[in-house]
Amino acid sequence: MLLRTSRASQRRSRRQRMLTAVALATALTVPAVPVAAVPVAAAPVAALPVAAAPAADALPKTARPATSAAAAPDGFASVTALGQAGTTGGAGGPTVTVTTAEQFIDYISRPGPYVVQVSGTIDLPTGSNDGMYHVASDKTIIGLGADATLSGGGLTIGVPVDDTVTSPPANAVHNIIIRNLHLTGASDDLINVQMFSHHIWIDHNEFSNGDDGAVDIKRGSDFVTVSWNHFHDHYKTLLLGHDEDAGPQDIGRLRVTYHHNHFNRSDQRNPRVRFSALAHVYNNYYYDNSYGVASTYDAAVLMENNYFYSVNNPGRVDFSGDLGRIVERGNILVACNHAIETRGTVPDPRSYYPYQLDPTADVPTIVPAGAGVGKLGATATTVARAAATDGPAASAVPDGFAAVDALGQNGTTGGLGGPVVTATNASDFLEYIDTVGPLIIQVTGRIAITSKQGVRPNKTIIGIGNAEITGGGLDFYRSYNVIVRNINFTLAEDDAVNVGQNSHHIWIDHNRFSGAVDGSVDIVRGADYVTVSWNHFDHSDKSMLIGHSDGSGSTDIGHLKVSIHHNFFDNSRQRHPRVRFGEPVHVYNNYFLGNALYGIASTENGGVMVEGNYFKDVPYPMYSASGYADSGPGRAVQRNNIFVNSGAPETSGTVVEPGTYYAYQLDPPTNVPALVTAGAGVGRI
Repeated sequence: MLLRTSRASQRRSRRQRMLTAVALATALTVPAVPVAAVPVAAAPVAALPVAAAPAADALPKTARPATSAAAAPDGFASVTALGQAGTTGGAGGPTVTVTTAEQFIDYISRPGPYVVQVSGTIDLPTGSNDGMYHVASDKTIIGLGADATLSGGGLTIGVPVDDTVTSPPANAVHNIIIRNLHLTGASDDLINVQMFSHHIWIDHNEFSNGDDGAVDIKRGSDFVTVSWNHFHDHYKTLLLGHDEDAGPQDIGRLRVTYHHNHFNRSDQRNPRVRFSALAHVYNNYYYDNSYGVASTYDAAVLMENNYFYSVNNPGRVDFSGDLGRIVERGNILVACNHAIETRGTVPDPRSYYPYQLDPTADVPTIVPAGAGVGKLGATATTVARAAATDGPAASAVPDGFAAVDALGQNGTTGGLGGPVVTATNASDFLEYIDTVGPLIIQVTGRIAITSKQGVRPNKTIIGIGNAEITGGGLDFYRSYNVIVRNINFTLAEDDAVNVGQNSHHIWIDHNRFSGAVDGSVDIVRGADYVTVSWNHFDHSDKSMLIGHSDGSGSTDIGHLKVSIHHNFFDNSRQRHPRVRFGEPVHVYNNYFLGNALYGIASTENGGVMVEGNYFKDVPYPMYSASGYADSGPGRAVQRNNIFVNSGAPETSGTVVEPGTYYAYQLDPPTNVPALVTAGAGVGRI
């Protein structure tokens, strides 16, 4: 059966469920689907227009087999073909745990089945082979926990290159599973699949900072699935088909399934395809890429139910060399410069294997929650799917300072008890937030506003699906009892959220902030009893200011009590937060990643309690005793934080214990990266 193009468009879950999602590695077993023979394509159908929108002396530990090692793949890796009944990896062989490069290189190259469990970080030497190490057939290579890493080198799956070989050799490498590993810093490819290798499953990994390809599949390789991986900080992501001269090896082969991958600012080749008999690309999340998929040299690509956000060219058939073929259906394009180019017909993947598509609108929720390391098995994705379909929890209850009874307010309930309305345009939205009395305002779609718009008391503003407020922001002036959840705030011309002028009992939860000209969330001018939780600050500059200026002490001293927890400060530059006068400001269980200027600054005698956070690649995690910029010194206490490739925290004095105001329970800081990346942001309430 051939396919043609068609026109189509298409609650943070409870905390305990999300903890389960990132902590467990239970496996979802999908039986292999036998295919008796390679299907024959039916007559082509005319295409319709594109839709818009041990070392021997260092014996490693043995262990019981990891439960996830027994999981079975889907897609092309599940197909019975070439004498292989699906992909089972090292099932049935010994299970070993390796902690050194010597052990790792030894076991992956041994004949026979092995389950090789990787613990901690293994630095692979460059040596004489450019740091590429061969994996023998019948292997499962699986990381333990959420931090197993292969650094400095890559994996080659396949016999040595020989251009004269044009059919699968008897010794072709086959039956390999690679899961739950962070592969980074290779001087060549991170994974290279070559020379008619087949039945390969690459699943739930993280790829970054390789010198060439992240996962290259070429020279007649076949029956491969690449699923639930996180690609970031990488230039050439996925190559399918070596070059324009590889047709004799590649034509009729290179059948690969790519699904539920997170292409997170991975610039290009997501994938770039030549000659493939069928590349099935579905339910992937593309975020800020130069291009998504390029099909050339008559390759057959089916793109369906993918979500493209800020991608210059989502799909191309006229790229370099001979034209390829793309059929697309059910994709969503947001802030993209071009439509998906289509041409010709392609085979139906269901003639090889069954599959079920997730709704495209749910992809930005499901994929970041489930893709990458520390998220093996069904649990994380099941929770993410439930979050995408259960709808928002408008009656959810905050924690931290927003939950404290004070100033005549019994915690923060938002619009509870008031009517439920839905805003689909700016006019309705602005009317609703300016309405007197309790109101639950459900936001759908993209609403463009300007400047900062005032929000009256007793409101819940909650996004449905992937709701967005762009161009402007929300302003709280002597307001109170307001909940803001599940909204993408983008490109605000000033602050995205400004909590000011004695406003109190504000809960800002499970939002995403990106591109604000000034602050993402500013809490100033005597505001009090605020909780900022489970938000994603995505490459923002000025993330959070607490205390307007050095001269605002008369307004701020005794106020600015703020809880900041489980937020993802994702390569955001500064102010996480910057504090003047406020005490206590309670900063706990947040994930600080790549914050170039600094993490936290306590100034002007502010009192900040910093505990249970995870700092990675943050040169200046905390300022306090020395002040910051022109502001005088503040106070900061730090305890039970983890600092990875980060500077030393600067501490000073004592701080009022947050526990004198409210009860709270810390998550172990080692769990914070997995927990926060799985739970913070839009679509996860």
